Amino acid sequence: MTRTIRQRFPLLVSGGYATATAGSALLLLTLLTIAGRFLTAADYGRFNYALALTTIIETIMDIGLSQVTTRAVARSRTTVDRLFSHVLGLKLVWVTIGLALLLVVAPVLRHDAGLVRLCYLMGISSAVRSYLLTARGLLQGLDRFDLEAALVVSDRSLLLVCGSAALWAGYGLFGLALAFVGARLTMIAVARVVLKPLVGDGRPRYDRVVWRELQQAALPLGFFMIALNTYSYIDTVILGMMRSDAETGWYAASFKVYEGLTYAPSVLAAVLTPRLASLFVHDRVLHRSLLARGLAISVCLGAAIGGVAMWLAHPIVVTLFGIDYAPAVGPLQILAGGSLFVFATWILHAAAISINLDRRLLVTTAVGLAANIGLNLVLIPTWGIRGSAWATVIAEALTVGLLGTQVWRQVWRQDRP
Repeated sequence: MTRTIRQRFPLLVSGGYATATAGSALLLLTLLTIAGRFLTAADYGRFNYALALTTIIETIMDIGLSQVTTRAVARSRTTVDRLFSHVLGLKLVWVTIGLALLLVVAPVLRHDAGLVRLCYLMGISSAVRSYLLTARGLLQGLDRFDLEAALVVSDRSLLLVCGSAALWAGYGLFGLALAFVGARLTMIAVARVVLKPLVGDGRPRYDRVVWRELQQAALPLGFFMIALNTYSYIDTVILGMMRSDAETGWYAASFKVYEGLTYAPSVLAAVLTPRLASLFVHDRVLHRSLLARGLAISVCLGAAIGGVAMWLAHPIVVTLFGIDYAPAVGPLQILAGGSLFVFATWILHAAAISINLDRRLLVTTAVGLAANIGLNLVLIPTWGIRGSAWATVIAEALTVGLLGTQVWRQVWRQDRP
C-alpha cells in the first residue's frame, strides 16, 4: 500500500517527509528560545556569534559535497556505495582544513579567551554535522525522504533534550555547547546504522582520479555554499565585532524567527532539487513547468507568511524570548518584509543546481555577499541591529534579481529550436 502511494504520488509523499524534516527545525528553534530564557542577552549573543562563525566554517568542511552527492545519486544510482565512500574520504580532508582554519580565525576576530573556547566547541559540533549533511544528501538523491526525516528529527530532538537539560541544570553557556557536541556525536552512530543497508560499511576510500572528479564537480557548489552561508550569518559576526553582545543577542533572536519563516520554501527546495535534476536530463519541458509552479507557490507563501510575521512581530518576540528581547521586534519586522525575496531564492537555488548553473550561482551569491558585507559595515554604526536587518533585505533583493534573470534565460534557451 505504501509503495503504491509512493509510486502514484511521489512528490506528495516526498513533500510530506520533507515537511517533517523542515518542521523539525522548530525543535532547534525551541531550544534556542529556551536558551534565550535561561541566558542573559549578552551570553545569548555570544552563543549565537559562535554558532554563526562555525556555521560559516562548516561550509568549508563540506565544500559542496552534499549537493553533488544529491545530484549524482539522483541521476544514477548504480554506484551509490562507491560514490559515498569516496565522498567521505574527501570530506575528512576538508573537515581537517575547516577545523584548522577555525583554530586560527576565532582568536583573531575576538580577543576573548572564553568566547574562543566556545567557538572551538561549536566547531566540533559543526564538523560532525557536516557528516550528517552528507548523509542527508545521499538520502535525498535516493528519494528516501522518510529516512532523512527520521535522521533529522532524531538529531534535533536529541539536541533539544540535551541542551534543555544542560540549561535547566545550570551549566549555562558552555553546558549548552557541550550538549551540542555530545548530541551530534551520538547521531554519528545512529546515521551509520541508517545508512548501512544502503551503502554497506561506508568506509572512506581514496582514489586520485575519483577524488579529482568529485572535487571539480563540488568546488563551484562548495564556493557557492560558502558564500551563501557567509551571506546568511556574516551580519551576526559583524555585529559581534562592532556592537555589544546584548545587541548581538537581540538581533539573533529576530533572525532565528526569520529563519523559522523560511522552513516552508526549504521544504519545496528539498523536494524539487533531485526532481528537477532528473527532469533536466530526461524531460526539459516538464522541468520548466515544475520550476514555474514551484517558484509561484514559493512567492505566494513568502508574501503571506512574511505579512503575518510583520503584523505579529511584537507578540512573537515577547512570547518566545521575553520582554527583555523587545528590541528584536524592529529587526524582525524588517526581515519579515523581505520574506518575498528569500522564499524565491530557495527555489532559484534548486533550479540553478538542477541546470548545472553552478558557476553563475556562485558569482551571483558572491555579489550578494559583497553587498551584504558592505551594507552591514555602512549601516550598523548608525542604525545598529535595524541597519543589519536592512542590509540583509537589500542584498537578498539584489541576489534574487540577478539569479532569477540568469535562471530564466537558461531555461528559455533550453526550449529554443
